Amino acid sequence: MSEYEKLRASFASAHPPRSLFPLLWLHGDERETEEAIRAEVAAMDDGGAGGFVIESRPHNDYLGERWWRDVGFCLDEAAKRGLDVWIFDEEYYPSGIAGGKVLEGHPESRMKVLIKQSAEWREAEDWAPPAEERPMEKLLRIVCATGGSGENERVVFRTEEEFGAWREAVRKEGKPGRAWNVHRIGLTSSWSGRMFEKMVDYIDPEVTDRFISITYEETKRRLAPYWGTTIKGFFGDETSFENFASYDMLFGEKTPCFPWTRLLESSFRDAKGYDLLDWADLLWYDVDGKEDRPVRFDYMDRMTKLFSDHFFGRIQSWCHRNGVAFIGHVVEDNHAHMHHGFGVGHFFRSTKRFDMGGYDFVLRQLDSEQKRAPYEECYPQFQTYRDEPYRNFFHFTLPKLAQSAAHLELGTDLVMCENFGAYGWDLGLREMKWLTDWMTARGTNWYVPHAFSPLFPDSDCPPHFYAGGRNPQWPFFRQWADYANRSCLMLKGADHIASVAVLYPAESHWCGDRDRLDDVCRALAEHQYDFDILSCDLLADRERCKIQDGALRIGKETFRAVVLPGLETLPLEAAVRIAEFAETGGHVLEVEETAKFECGGRHAELAAALSGPAFPKRPVPIAELGRELRGKLEPGIAAGSFFPELRYCHYRHEDCDVFFLRNEGMAAVLEDAIVLPAAGNLELWHPMTGRIEEPDDYRIEEGRTVVPLRLEPYEAVFAVVRPAAPAANGSSPRTAFSAADRPSSSHRAAVAKTASAPKLEKWDVVDIRTPLDSVSVPDDLSAFGLGDWQERSELAGFSGTVVYETTLAPEQARSLPQDDSPVELNLGEVGEIAVLTLEGVHETFLPLLCPPYRWELPVSLLREGARIRVAVTNTLGSSFRDDHFRREKPAPSGLLGPVTLSAPKPPGD
Repeated sequence: MSEYEKLRASFASAHPPRSLFPLLWLHGDERETEEAIRAEVAAMDDGGAGGFVIESRPHNDYLGERWWRDVGFCLDEAAKRGLDVWIFDEEYYPSGIAGGKVLEGHPESRMKVLIKQSAEWREAEDWAPPAEERPMEKLLRIVCATGGSGENERVVFRTEEEFGAWREAVRKEGKPGRAWNVHRIGLTSSWSGRMFEKMVDYIDPEVTDRFISITYEETKRRLAPYWGTTIKGFFGDETSFENFASYDMLFGEKTPCFPWTRLLESSFRDAKGYDLLDWADLLWYDVDGKEDRPVRFDYMDRMTKLFSDHFFGRIQSWCHRNGVAFIGHVVEDNHAHMHHGFGVGHFFRSTKRFDMGGYDFVLRQLDSEQKRAPYEECYPQFQTYRDEPYRNFFHFTLPKLAQSAAHLELGTDLVMCENFGAYGWDLGLREMKWLTDWMTARGTNWYVPHAFSPLFPDSDCPPHFYAGGRNPQWPFFRQWADYANRSCLMLKGADHIASVAVLYPAESHWCGDRDRLDDVCRALAEHQYDFDILSCDLLADRERCKIQDGALRIGKETFRAVVLPGLETLPLEAAVRIAEFAETGGHVLEVEETAKFECGGRHAELAAALSGPAFPKRPVPIAELGRELRGKLEPGIAAGSFFPELRYCHYRHEDCDVFFLRNEGMAAVLEDAIVLPAAGNLELWHPMTGRIEEPDDYRIEEGRTVVPLRLEPYEAVFAVVRPAAPAANGSSPRTAFSAADRPSSSHRAAVAKTASAPKLEKWDVVDIRTPLDSVSVPDDLSAFGLGDWQERSELAGFSGTVVYETTLAPEQARSLPQDDSPVELNLGEVGEIAVLTLEGVHETFLPLLCPPYRWELPVSLLREGARIRVAVTNTLGSSFRDDHFRREKPAPSGLLGPVTLSAPKPPGD
């Protein structure tokens, strides 16, 4: 069986391979009996999961006997069902402290941070020590400089006594009125961040080894029967520097503190050749003209490498030696992936130590509404969660970081996303489907959905999908899970195809550049250029990054263009490789800024490296990036007209090319000829059902496949192209595409003009049901019909299902075709899952989880007097309005309409 045939069979199967590994919340609560835990594992299995991640938060006996007992129940049930299990490696998050146990008996391991206290002193005046916002536990240096930071004279002292003696000498012999900036540099315990009272110096390898011993080694010892079989590995979560509580920890005078480790001083001196502490004041100050000693760059460069080696690297090495894997993710929010604070300083240096790419989105960091309205309008309770919301980052950059780490740094096709966390009980399968397509278009193929919990209602980061069977959408969860599993399947065991690499700007960011990474990622996506984000470290690695004939090759990826996203500053090694790439015919585009500074101060060498005739001579405005690229390089797919909401990804299997195509917009309909850069037999694969369609209206043109396609909001499809055998005369098996061709036959009922579109306006509510004991059901149903439940007092807090019924009137039946033409039943707007039944008809119609809410029906079923029933199910959000994660206003619930029947227009009209 060929690879294509295996892929086809798995996709079409009613039980596709599983790529869902949800979080299972364990609390240690008395209600979490063995029976309750096993029931939750069974629900995950029934719901289409291939395993799960045991989430230790918020277990009240973490690493205690009850913890091991509860984990044992999970593993035993998982083993019986053939499920894989990963174990969260921390009581809460960030990983690395073992719930405070790493610090027990080792107070010296408490995290310390570097702080600065500054004051101005004039030589003729008395000395007034700077105010202490935070008590300094240990003084390291006193730096005195005239004329600003690092200019003119500069003297450094190690003790207060040395500083006092110098000050007295200056008072006697100095220049009256001359001013000195005096900076006291020292250490104190961290006072902010998450778990700061338990936070340790986990960049210290001895501390990391203690963490491994307490968590990883004890897990292996306690759960030996399941080790390496049911237990596949550990999940590390959101470790970051944690020196201060901020997702937007920039560099500058207002930076409260910097991360520190006891090893830094000697390690820095060995690596950089000078004493960091003698120049530590420059960590806080921007360097005019970038001509001074590059202290900030050198510091971040050293700290991020220590972080990678001494924490993430040691954990991964232990896992590999013991036959399991290390997965998870770090903090990426906003620009934290390049910061300290709630960040790791350099995303790729940390994540290259994981065994798959990883990221998460939580707290509505992205959703369809943000594309139309500011984040704060829908969820004002989150205004203080982030210092500033970066919609472009979450929508366009975040997942590409993880995908790029997988493809380029790790050499794996696995890209994990911890998804849907803390979206609140308002989250339903409708939005989950939209978000699934969002992830698929960005290469995600391994899901960790939030969450399953044996307790209900559980207020910790809902939604919880099963909820003991009381989530009204649970009966439809498997349909979504199969959709997600099929989508993940298509991106596994295949090579990602992208022509553009975007240079990762961490190093330039440390040096003060305001990069345009997020804007570049958006511009490329909107012009249908797929891309990976490339670190300067990997670009400079001549063993792994090869340049030849205008191509940059890393593993299985080949790039024809490199984009510098608004960078003034580059490491010299990266600049040299970019220049080599340009000289061999590769395309280099600088966006908004021109590289003219070198991170380590070697500016003349950088200028010489970039002086070649092949290097671009002008920066490209972000608004012109797409047009500039099209003059050099074809996009990954092409449409006849600009449609910025068209998203895609391209993967190449052994004997077929797979293109995922989706309309990411919420209003406009895509209806166009789509050009795919692969020629051959075309099939359209529909992941909601596993149906595979062979359209008859595509063409092959100049080595490309051109297919007319219509995608409405929420719609997506996989286009699969296999090489076609040439015709007997050696010509293409298909003629050139005609622009007059209409969209694929599968969409004709949706596209065609209609001879009539009668509205079905009279609907009676015939049943109301809810799985919740706390929700009341009205006795009298006669007052209810079409409309939003939220606007009716009797249903404003209702979560469940309402069943609507209408009878086809004689005039409505007569308006329908009398032949065998299909008829479309269009519900209009629905909140949010719709199920159709026709009286006396045993045919099962696919429940609709999201728009477009319509079914194509045989006209023979719609005779006069036919009774049509539509059951609509909303989310738990209506019933749980005290949920902290709720929408400001609940999404509409019910059958809103307008409901119409549409018959195709006769041919020739």
